[in-house]
Amino acid sequence: MQPLVSVNIATYNSGKTITKCLASIKGQAYKNIEIVIMDSHSKDNTLEIAKSYGAKIVFAPTLATARKAGADQSRGEYIFIVDSDQVLEPDVVERCVRACEEEKYDGVTLFEKSLIQKGTFVERVIAYDKEIFHSLHDDDSIKGTAIPRFFRASFFKKVEFEKNPPITFEHTIIHHKIVQMGAKIKFVDAYIWHHETTTIREVARKFFRYGYYYIPAYKFNKELVIHHSLPRRTYFHYKALKNPWLFLGLFYVYFVKAVSAGLGALFYFFNHKEK
Repeated sequence: MQPLVSVNIATYNSGKTITKCLASIKGQAYKNIEIVIMDSHSKDNTLEIAKSYGAKIVFAPTLATARKAGADQSRGEYIFIVDSDQVLEPDVVERCVRACEEEKYDGVTLFEKSLIQKGTFVERVIAYDKEIFHSLHDDDSIKGTAIPRFFRASFFKKVEFEKNPPITFEHTIIHHKIVQMGAKIKFVDAYIWHHETTTIREVARKFFRYGYYYIPAYKFNKELVIHHSLPRRTYFHYKALKNPWLFLGLFYVYFVKAVSAGLGALFYFFNHKEK
C-alpha cells in the first residue's frame, strides 16, 4: 500500500492563489494524500475553498506555530510543506515518495521555479536568483539557500517547537534541526512553481516584516541567521554571470532587502528595549 502523504499548507487570506494550489495537489499522479490547512483566521474565502477540496483545517496564530499545528494533525508517513501560492507539477509527490521509499532518504529538496505574472524587472530578478541556487542544488542547512519541503514524519515530529518560536526562518530552522538528527536529504529536479513579488515596494514591505523578527531568530540560532542574511553565496558563482543585467539586479534587490530588514530590526529593537 502507498504510504500516506500529509500536505501541510499555512494560509491567511489566501483566496487568490489557494484554488490553483489545491487543484495541483488533487491532480497529483500519487493519490494517497491528505491536505492539512493551518489557517490564521482568514477573512476572505480561503476556508470555503479549502473545505471544497476536502482539507482538514486547524487554526494557528502565526506561521511558526502553524508548523507545529500541522505536524500534530498530520497522519501521514511523510509531511510535505507547501505554500498557498505554489503550484505542483503532477509527478512531484510521486518522485518524493520514491526517493524516500526506494533510495532511503528522509527528506527532499525540490526545484522551485517562478511563475512570472507581470514580467516586471523585480520578478525576473527573483526568478533568476531562484534558478541559480536551485540549479546548483545549494541546500546546505546553514550556508545554502534551497530548503527541503518533503520530510519523513518520524523526523519532522521530533522537532521541538519552542514556546515562542522565531517567526522568521522557521522553515530553515526545521531543516537544520532535522539534518542535525542525521536525516539524509536528496535534491530532486521535480518542479514547484511559485508566484513571486512583482514590485520593489512589495519586496521592501515583505523584508521589513521579516526584519522585525530577525532579532529573536538571531538569539535562537546566530550562525544560521548570519549566513542567511548575507548575500547568497551563489551570487559569486560563474552561473550568476550568464545574464549581466539580471546579475546586477540581484545586488539591487538584495540591497533593498537588507535596508528594509535592517529598518524592521531597528523597529523591533525600539519597540522592545523597555521590556
